[in-house]
Amino acid sequence: MDAVAATEYVERRAMALSAEEFELLCESVLSESLPPARFSVTAFRQDGGIDIDGRIRNSLLDVSLGVQAKQYDPRNTVGSPAIQRFQGALADTGCDTGTVVTTSSFTTPAAESAERAGIHLVDGPELFESMVDLRVGVRRQSTRFEPDEEFWNLFGEADETGPIPSKRIPLANSFETLDTVLSSIGDSRGEKDDIVESAGVSPRHADLYAIAGWILGFVHQEWPDEGTHRQRRWSLTRSGARYVAYRTAELADEAESLLLGGIRNAEIIERIVDSLVESGSFGHGELVDFIASESELSRSSAKRRGSSVGVWLARLPEVSVENGRGKRYVWNGN
Repeated sequence: MDAVAATEYVERRAMALSAEEFELLCESVLSESLPPARFSVTAFRQDGGIDIDGRIRNSLLDVSLGVQAKQYDPRNTVGSPAIQRFQGALADTGCDTGTVVTTSSFTTPAAESAERAGIHLVDGPELFESMVDLRVGVRRQSTRFEPDEEFWNLFGEADETGPIPSKRIPLANSFETLDTVLSSIGDSRGEKDDIVESAGVSPRHADLYAIAGWILGFVHQEWPDEGTHRQRRWSLTRSGARYVAYRTAELADEAESLLLGGIRNAEIIERIVDSLVESGSFGHGELVDFIASESELSRSSAKRRGSSVGVWLARLPEVSVENGRGKRYVWNGN
């Protein structure tokens, strides 16, 4: 497809995203447009309209940036009251400057208010053209473009009927290490080297625990592979940012509630729990067999991941573990 068709394609895909996914998309576009900068989606809180925090820091510049993302129908324009509220949010949060990104457009009074306040505006055509220029959501093949399905699949839900992809089966059995890796993702650009340095883990564990965060819904994978000029990077979702904030504030109950919700929503755990409810209990070997039968993993690979899956399962208060001749998982829920 040509550039015009590619622009229409990314617009269509962007409008099909959920509100939070759209914020993550905008974060990806901003990060690609300003490689030295670090952006992250804000935690779900009364943030006054700041959806994305950014910081541009180098030897000559140190600027904090607040971004608001508005996924609007093209017919629903952004007016001056929204700009004025955003200006107040920037002042309240101490941001040096701000940008409003929308899929629609801005009224003339809104543009005038933004100009007086020094707020940058990005309308739908500018956003989607930038995505094509930056190769976000599309790939360039000679003079033509093609969809980057791997990128868009990062926003999709898992198939709830077929075999579970191997990448959705965790290989991370330390929640302490998970917390450390999630914190390092929130404090950095989220590349593997950043996680290794900040969290003090090996490159392999940086990947495994970032993927575990992704399975839990705490982490978003921005770039699908490392075979292009881009490096794979991770950033916290709103749930992930909330979880890290709760852990940092030592609000254990709130953090545990989010963690348990993430575990329960992991597809492999959902299927195991359904089976466990019916049978009442099963041994660790049966757990490994179940993982192999429900996923794309071989029996040997399922055995390696069975320990991590068992740790996640045992974290649920409705599941207890009995250790006799062998480990056994018992359903204690209603």
